[in-house]
Amino acid sequence: MRILMIVAMMGWGLVWPLSKMLIDYGTPEQIAALRFLLVSLCFLPIIFIFRISFVIPLKALIPTLLTGVLNALYSYLMYVGMPYGDAGNAGVITEVLAPIMAAFLWSAYRKEHLSVRKRWGLLLGVLAGAILVNLFGDITSLLHIFHIVYLLAALDWAFLMITSRLATESINAISLNFYASLITFILLCPSLISNSSDQILSASYEFWIWLLLVAVFCTVFSTTIFYKALFVLGVVEGGIYALLVPVFALFFSYILLGEVPHWHTILGGILAVGSIYIINYLGQNPFVRKKKV
Repeated sequence: MRILMIVAMMGWGLVWPLSKMLIDYGTPEQIAALRFLLVSLCFLPIIFIFRISFVIPLKALIPTLLTGVLNALYSYLMYVGMPYGDAGNAGVITEVLAPIMAAFLWSAYRKEHLSVRKRWGLLLGVLAGAILVNLFGDITSLLHIFHIVYLLAALDWAFLMITSRLATESINAISLNFYASLITFILLCPSLISNSSDQILSASYEFWIWLLLVAVFCTVFSTTIFYKALFVLGVVEGGIYALLVPVFALFFSYILLGEVPHWHTILGGILAVGSIYIINYLGQNPFVRKKKV
């Protein structure tokens, strides 16, 4: 399972350079709509095989709808920002800042008092964010459209993490992903009717291979393995593997696009990963299981 988990995190990292390659063939809405149409269709057999219920409990209805809307917005932001900067940099900013933002928002939602450990972790996260957008090298960099888009994407994903957490208190995580993907497709599918969709219809076979990779491997496979691993390995150890995603995002962006990571991306990414570790995992040993009484 641990090897599968690493492969799954490779999929989540690979999605960033592939997304930059896909955006040459259509608008952000069109690419996202096609991706999540395929994702929705692929989740169907998984739901039937594992006999997962399609029923959405009333308690989970609003969080499920919000998760779908936030996923649609996140997908749009993910693609619309690609022409303005490096895919690897976008992946690092979004993947590492979202959990930090979510930790703060969740504490505010639950009206919880932040421990000293979490305060230090959030402070380190703020510093990491400033370095990631190269604020110390260029004070105006925060106003660059690339940084604005992916900071908003990270914030959107942070809210999505909260709504999905609320939803999965009453609904299976795979079922939630199916509905979120379906809602995303429904919201963005009108873009496929426009005249600009002709470019997609005449796209080479490479486009469809990349799209299948993003939908089937990077999304359906990686998501299914991630939730299965959380059940088998536990939330703490399973969650730690997610820290590999920004590393793979930079690696695959270098291999596929020739992007050389900026020093502030690497330093900020390392500090942000440290922040996530301090907030969520410090003091917990993920490799020691509690004995059943």
